[in-house]
Amino acid sequence: MASGRVAVVILIALSLTIVECKVFTRCQLTRELLKNGFSRTFISNWVCLIEQESDRNTSAFHAKTPRRKYYGLFQIGSEYCKEGRKGGKCDIACEALLDEDIRDDGVCALKVFEQEGFKYWSRWEARCKGQLLPDIEKCPDWQYPSNRSSPPRDKRTSPSRGRRSALRKRFTLHLRSKRSTVLSL
Repeated sequence: MASGRVAVVILIALSLTIVECKVFTRCQLTRELLKNGFSRTFISNWVCLIEQESDRNTSAFHAKTPRRKYYGLFQIGSEYCKEGRKGGKCDIACEALLDEDIRDDGVCALKVFEQEGFKYWSRWEARCKGQLLPDIEKCPDWQYPSNRSSPPRDKRTSPSRGRRSALRKRFTLHLRSKRSTVLSL
């Protein structure tokens, strides 16, 4: 009877800890990093770091020791988060680093980078620093950033109105040149 209750408690605990994960393609990852404010200058380094640390998997988890655990896409260490509740240097729950929403992960990773640079991540040091970085230049969001802003409302023109006014200007210039030619004869 007691073992049955323990099994039910374990089953409930496991079902509560299941998180949705995502494995990004290289271009999806590039898009998400750009969307979340990562500098274009270092995007190839971030992509390389993520590929080496978590294989672009948001639910990656690695426990070196009971006290040294690494979470999520960026493999952020347990000193930056707290298990079961917000805390650590990033004031975030470690479990929040394992879901497919990478906004909070990115904020924390940038904080780690500000404090320690890429050297915080040993795999970046070993496999990215001074190496050929991932080719992201073929990704659509690299070539055509999606965060382009629209012109202010008062500066917008409908395509047809814009074309018409350009045609009118050309026609007017054409007529003026013909008049000047006729008058000079």
